[in-house]
Amino acid sequence: MRAHGDAVLGYCFRVLRDHQLAEDVRQQTFLDAFRDFDRFQGRSSRRAWLLGIASHRCQDAIRTQQRHSRWIENDEAAVIDTHDARIGPSGHVEYMQVTSALEDCLTLLSPEVRMTVLLRFQTELTYQEIAAKLTTRADALQMRVTRALSSLRRCLENKGVYDD
Repeated sequence: MRAHGDAVLGYCFRVLRDHQLAEDVRQQTFLDAFRDFDRFQGRSSRRAWLLGIASHRCQDAIRTQQRHSRWIENDEAAVIDTHDARIGPSGHVEYMQVTSALEDCLTLLSPEVRMTVLLRFQTELTYQEIAAKLTTRADALQMRVTRALSSLRRCLENKGVYDD
């Protein structure tokens, strides 16, 4: 949990957009991982394995919310802060502006699309490996991510963050 707890929490928060729910899902993820650790075969990194478990628990949480007719709340002020001392104060400010803009843009994606994008870019998994974890087709996930990246790019351009 020390090595990967923050990554799992960050992933869960970005998918669920609810800090308390993300904490609960992180806890469930580690309970599931502890229970099933003997089944971990080492075909991926532990981080990727944990994020795969987290993605399933996030899906469960989303389904539960939908069943109870709740909407995922946006907590725009809550961004998990990662600070790199090498970039200096102005670089940190720019990083935080880009991160904030990206967080805002991610909220425009549906939870399923947001989860797929985050899985793709927060793990070293291929589309085939993600598809196996999510029990869907790799080409469908790749198309989902491609479309999402176009939407994210337009959103970031509109915020003045991304220019070619």
